[in-house]
Amino acid sequence: MKNVNTMAVNDEIQVGDLVIATSDDIHSGMIGRVLCINPVGSVAHNEETDNHTDDVHVCFLEFAYSKKRRKEIEGEFSDAYGEKKKFDDLPFDDVIMPPCSLIHITGIDKDKLGSLLKNGLNAVSYCYTVLSNKAYAVTSTHEIPGSDVATRKMSGFKVSRRINGYAVEFGLTQQELSDAVEYQKQN
Repeated sequence: MKNVNTMAVNDEIQVGDLVIATSDDIHSGMIGRVLCINPVGSVAHNEETDNHTDDVHVCFLEFAYSKKRRKEIEGEFSDAYGEKKKFDDLPFDDVIMPPCSLIHITGIDKDKLGSLLKNGLNAVSYCYTVLSNKAYAVTSTHEIPGSDVATRKMSGFKVSRRINGYAVEFGLTQQELSDAVEYQKQN
């Protein structure tokens, strides 16, 4: 099989690279290794999904997450599925991800990797730091009286980026922005 490269948020990725999932994905802050990339339009891609981007297969089980981080992940997936989930029962061995939800981290130093595996705040703050260093468009948004809860929660900033021709936007709460700034100062 020939090696396929595809563009993640910050750099090209290929089979064998380390990646971290961005905060706009349910696997937010999870670290994994790229197993396979099925380009859009390929037979393998068309048999698996109808995604409009390359399918990036990632194994999120190679690294030892701290007990705290495993509990955080269990909580996030329990909330998403509406029932109690255990880390060891979740299918993290081969997850199909869009490239716009991955940050390339091959070559990251051992201490930084350990920090990202320790807790979700470190991992998500790292992702925001990468996004801010890439100078993506950041525009302020304003709280609208009478708007729904989700809109009020996202009262800080909205990050917009264009990956593989598709616009991707996600909001950051004031707390998330503060945490990311604090993390960046410390690192």
